Amino acid sequence: MPNRRNGETGTLARGFFVWNSEVGSKTLGVATFLFDYVCGNRIVWGAEGYKEIKLRHTVAAPERFVEEVTPALEKYAESSTASITEALETARNAKLGDKLDDFLANRFGPRMGEKIKLAHLADEGRPMENLWDVVVGATAYARNIPFQGDRVEIERKAGAILN
Repeated sequence: MPNRRNGETGTLARGFFVWNSEVGSKTLGVATFLFDYVCGNRIVWGAEGYKEIKLRHTVAAPERFVEEVTPALEKYAESSTASITEALETARNAKLGDKLDDFLANRFGPRMGEKIKLAHLADEGRPMENLWDVVVGATAYARNIPFQGDRVEIERKAGAILN
């Protein structure tokens, strides 16, 4: 993709998580996403397009896994990247202008906007202009959040912008 980070061409890789709990009241799940890279401590950076399927531990869970999760993973692995590329280009072309601060406040809360704008400026070396910049800024800001649950919440809100 052109202009992925810092104006340079880059790529997104396909990724997925699979989890299972040992406690019957919890879930078995699969999440799919695109990402920039994974660092040495297994943090996934720049996750986008996050989608998940959760199955509660019930008698029917194994059959539901075969019926729901397996086809979803196969579809994801074989799917075209055209819709993803189109969503990213649409976000790049969606200029925010003087609506940027309101958009950030509505999406992330009134106190987060400036922090996200500063994170984008630090990563990209220029101010935010479009929806793509908001996604980049929010995920850049999320990298510095110490608690994973809080970080994932911001990254999910950022990813939802591309939907």
